[in-house]
Amino acid sequence: MKKIASIVIVLFILTVSKVSFAQYFASFTVQGDGDKFYPVVFTDVYWANDKATELEIGRSSVHLDATWRGSMIAKFRFHVTSWGNGSNFIDADIQQNNQVTNTAFIAGWMDCSTSSNNQVIVIWIKGGSTTYYVNAPANPNVTVYDGIQNALPYQQTNGPTYSYKTDLDSYVNSHGASMGGTAFFNGTTNNNYFAGNVGIGTAVPDEKLTVKGTIHAQSVKVDLNGPLADYVFNDDYKLTSLNNLYIYLKENHHLPNVPSAEQAAKEGLDLGKMNQLLLQKVEELTLYLIQKDKQLQKQNATITTQQSTSKKQQAQINQLIKKVNSLSSIQQK
Repeated sequence: MKKIASIVIVLFILTVSKVSFAQYFASFTVQGDGDKFYPVVFTDVYWANDKATELEIGRSSVHLDATWRGSMIAKFRFHVTSWGNGSNFIDADIQQNNQVTNTAFIAGWMDCSTSSNNQVIVIWIKGGSTTYYVNAPANPNVTVYDGIQNALPYQQTNGPTYSYKTDLDSYVNSHGASMGGTAFFNGTTNNNYFAGNVGIGTAVPDEKLTVKGTIHAQSVKVDLNGPLADYVFNDDYKLTSLNNLYIYLKENHHLPNVPSAEQAAKEGLDLGKMNQLLLQKVEELTLYLIQKDKQLQKQNATITTQQSTSKKQQAQINQLIKKVNSLSSIQQK
């Protein structure tokens, strides 16, 4: 009986040590200039409850505060470090866009509890007397540092100061998720699908896949848009003479149909097309070698004939010399 009572007491202590929350909903306004993003502080209200806090910030109406001011729906899920604790992260899911002015409302965020136990994050939010609504599991103690409601800069406890931003940080995705950690997709039986362009090392991909950096792969397979350059071996293929090729190289400093160094540096290289061009040049080089080999064989045959003729002539000359010497000896007697 005493053991059961002890268990009940421990469970009671564990239960009451956790804070119970009701849903919080309120609005706040960021004043200051409309072309600046000001630091707004939010508390990690679930930190002591051993779970991540989910915070939503939004303004559904594009005409709130002014005509075509713009709309935005954002959700943050985070857990701060609180002076050195681990498992800290900030994940964001943002949809912010004004179809008229392409306005953004959130420019960045940061865990500002690394040097204290204040358990807060800072989100840089657009000013200009713009209204926002916040949903949270409890009052996140929204504190706006716009130079009016609270003075700038925001001073992180035991840390640096932060002022307004004038542009979005590179990690901000205005049309989807920005994850604080890494992503693992462990499904091996189904495909992963990306409809838009994908950037690795760049936030502005200009192709279906844009990589700013080195690609390390065991194999690369390229689908070709046209045939390989085997047409070079057709009987009707007009191979440029070496003399004309020499003249072209002297004038242009690169092979015909091959991009110049300046063009490649400016536009990049299409791997498939470049491989086709290189194969074409290799096959043309093969034809040049065959031509030169035939010329060399012909020259060697001519030289062999000339050497044989020369030997015969030398033999005839030697015989004549012997005869002349023989006649000379008879006359002397």
